[in-house]
This record gives sequence, C-alpha cells and structure tokens, in this order.
Amino acid sequence: MIAAPFDGVDGDGAGIAIKDLVTGDIPDGAEMQVRLKAGGYDIYHYTAEAYDASIDDFVPGWADGGGNLATAKVVPGAAFWFKTDTACNATLAGQILSEASKTVDVNAGIYSMIGNAYPADVNPNDVVWEGLTEGDELQVRLDAGGYDIYHYTAEAYDEVADDFVSGWADGGGNLVTAPILNAGRGAWIKPTAAVSVTWESPVK
Repeated sequence: MIAAPFDGVDGDGAGIAIKDLVTGDIPDGAEMQVRLKAGGYDIYHYTAEAYDASIDDFVPGWADGGGNLATAKVVPGAAFWFKTDTACNATLAGQILSEASKTVDVNAGIYSMIGNAYPADVNPNDVVWEGLTEGDELQVRLDAGGYDIYHYTAEAYDEVADDFVSGWADGGGNLVTAPILNAGRGAWIKPTAAVSVTWESPVK
C-alpha cells in the first residue's frame, strides 16, 4: 500500500495523473488499485500499449479498463495498492504541495486508504484530526505484509506525562509517540463518524 505524497507539476492541488504517478522499470501487467471514496476500487494495469489520445498512438504506461492511458488523478493524501509479480524500482513522481497544509476527508463506517499528503514521516498524534470517536481504528501496512493496529481513545497512557490523554494508542494502550506513518506508506482508517485529517508541510 503506497501513499501519494505529491501534487502534479502544475501545482494546483488537484493531484497527479495516474499515468505520471508511478514511474521506473515497471513490468508489463503491474497493477494499481485506487480506492474510491465510497468504497471499491478503480483498477489500472501497466502495459506496453496504452492508447494515448493526445498523440493517437500506443505508448508504454498505465492504462484504464478501456486500454486508454490513465489520466484520472490521485490527490495528495490518498493511497493505493501496487502489485507486481516481479521486483521493480518504482518512483513516485510529482512535486510537494505548495500549500502549508492539506486536509483530507474520510467517510464514516468504511475502511478508507490514507497517507501523509507530504513526503515526510509523521506521528498520527501530531496531526490535526476532527471528528474522531472512541475506538476508531488505524491500520498501518507493514513492508513484510500484515498490519500494526492502533485505536483512538480518551485514555491512552502517556509515559512522558505519566498520565492518560486522548490520542492514538497501540495494542498495549500506550500513546503512540513514533512517526509510524512514514513517507509514502499508506494506512487504513475506519472511523465511526466522518472525520478529517490535516497534514502539515515539512517545508518551513
């Protein structure tokens, strides 16, 4: 699961086209699944013959279900699945958002894929959340597969303050203090109510 930490090179905040999002020595048949806000996925495949309408020809690239070069955009702060049968070097393209912060909205009651909207490691307790409810769940994908699971609670134990505070806690009930949301790493969130998260730019 990969997070999209960049905007398009036009810098308008609308995101980057899928055809430009992941570059490198991508093997034919590699798959990208982009989570939809209401659930489900749009699915794309890398092929040597994606139809590029702008030049009326076929080119290597990411194609949609109709075989057309994929121009749909992925916004900063979204995440997607990336799968290939052979190892490859994949590069996330784009530029850092020009805005000082980016707010991402998440629907209630379903698992949504999110990631930092900027290329930076971050502790989920160091960003601004609106609308979190006791028990809301955050699952962070591990490189080897599987997940670390965290819950939002009013009684996370803060070892520094030796007290209980509101925040994201690990399985032992301890306040998360590490930057578990690494640059380019996606995560699942399932909130009871609609929430928003505001990421801050690492560029000061």
